[in-house]
Amino acid sequence: SPHGQGTETTFAQIAADELGISIENVQILHGDTDDLPWGQGTFASRGLSAGGSAMHVGLQEARGKLSQIAAHILECSPEEIAFQGGTAFNLSDREQAMSFAELASAAQQPDRLPPGMETGLEFQAEFTLPDTPFGFAAHIAVVEVDPETGGVRFLRYAAVHDSGRVINPVLFEAQVHGALTQGIGQALTEHTAYDPESAQLLTGTFMDYGMPRAQHLPDTKALFNPIPSTNNELGVKGAGEAGCCGAPPSLVNAVLNALKPLGVTHLDMPLTPNKVWHAINDASKRGA
Repeated sequence: SPHGQGTETTFAQIAADELGISIENVQILHGDTDDLPWGQGTFASRGLSAGGSAMHVGLQEARGKLSQIAAHILECSPEEIAFQGGTAFNLSDREQAMSFAELASAAQQPDRLPPGMETGLEFQAEFTLPDTPFGFAAHIAVVEVDPETGGVRFLRYAAVHDSGRVINPVLFEAQVHGALTQGIGQALTEHTAYDPESAQLLTGTFMDYGMPRAQHLPDTKALFNPIPSTNNELGVKGAGEAGCCGAPPSLVNAVLNALKPLGVTHLDMPLTPNKVWHAINDASKRGA
């Protein structure tokens, strides 16, 4: 079940491509035990790699049965049947064709099916990943540190991601930017603080918690270098973690590189202006 990854769109794209129909004719249902007895969330980037792959398995079963039905009606072999533009047709003679809607209707009519075939187009498929299809990324941050305030300003930020085959580039880039925001927030502003004596939470609202805003974020250049995974037929890898895992170390290392001439070699996240300012001033006192 998704929580913002756009899998309703990507699942519909996969189904439309496999069945040769318009994406507008695909409806994705999720999170309802009236449809399936059990399910899981999309944690650990399993949305496409696990859920999408399971759907892909079911779609191959659907294509196989639909090809047999179309071949029976069009009087050709199932291997000659292709699906495109909302139509099933004979590759050897494209005049032999029928609409997908007619084909789906025929699947419910016993007298139009090959001998011994049951009616219906309902398939339950499962898929287990043989190994984790990790995504990869390289992040470079170029920053400027204001010694008077401890503020960190981005000069440039670049990220190159390999998440395997990209189903939807727009959604993928949005995931990268969202994950970068999470990683940058972790590195610069976000902190759950408690009073050391009363253990009272001090950052319980967004008035106190350092939620990153657009003004804190760089104009990021996101590039993709897709290398298909061998762990699933779709060739996809994880996308969500690469941004939020790559941003904190690249950003902290950039700040420490800027402060290295002062003798600052270690800072714990988040690198708030107050923390950076104190590090700069403490280093200056030691130097003096």
